[in-house]
Amino acid sequence: MVIQSGSESGSEWRQWDLHIHTPASFEWRGAKFDRKNPGSPANTALVDEMINALNEAEPAVFALMDYWTFDGWFALKRRLREPGAPELTKTVFPGIELRLAPPMKGRLNAQVLPSNELDDQILKDFVSHLKLAENGRPLSDAALIDYARQAPSALLKHHGSKPEQVAIDDEQAYIASAKIIELICESYREAIAKVPNDQAMPVRLKLRYKAFSYAEKDVAQPSVLLRRWRRWL
Repeated sequence: MVIQSGSESGSEWRQWDLHIHTPASFEWRGAKFDRKNPGSPANTALVDEMINALNEAEPAVFALMDYWTFDGWFALKRRLREPGAPELTKTVFPGIELRLAPPMKGRLNAQVLPSNELDDQILKDFVSHLKLAENGRPLSDAALIDYARQAPSALLKHHGSKPEQVAIDDEQAYIASAKIIELICESYREAIAKVPNDQAMPVRLKLRYKAFSYAEKDVAQPSVLLRRWRRWL
C-alpha cells in the first residue's frame, strides 16, 4: 500500500477523504465517462479534470468509492501512464460501493477499499464473482442493462426511471438498474475470500444509519473510513 507523504517527520494528523465519486459513477451529476470508448478524448479530458481537482483539494489521501465499478480507478491509472498526463501529487486508492440483499429488513451497503498496489486483474476478478440477487448473473454493465429492461415498469417508475427511455437507451437502462439492484450476500463473501491472502481488502458495512467496520481475512491495518461525502464538480 503506497502513500505519498512527502514528510520526513514522525506521526502526523492528515486529512483523508475515502468516499469520493468519479464520472464512472451512475450518481455523477456532470459529464460521465463513455464506458464503450475508454480511451476517447472526452474521457481523457475528464480524467485530467479529476487529477487537477485532486491536486487542488485539501485532503492528502482519497479513495474512489463508485457504486458497482472500479472504472474510475482504471481510467485514472491508464491516464497517468500516458505521455503528457498531468502529475498526480496526492495518494489515491481504488474503492467500490456495493448494495447487498440484506438478510433482514433494511438496507445493507458494503464499501471495499483495496490497496493501490493491487493488479487490475484482481479487482476485475473480484467484481466478476459478485452476483445479482435479482437473477444470479455476474455483475457487469451488460447484466445491469438487461435487468432494467426486464424489470417491472412500476419498479422503474418508483425509482425515478422512465421505462420508455430504459427500453432504447443503454445509459438510462444502466442507471435504472444501478438504483435498484442488490447482490447476493454469499457471492460477496466468496469474492472477498478469493482475493489472495497477501492482498486482503478492508471493507466497511453500513446498515441503514448504523455503521460498523471490520476487516476480512485479518487485515493488519484496517482502513480509516471518514464519513465525508464530496464530488469534484
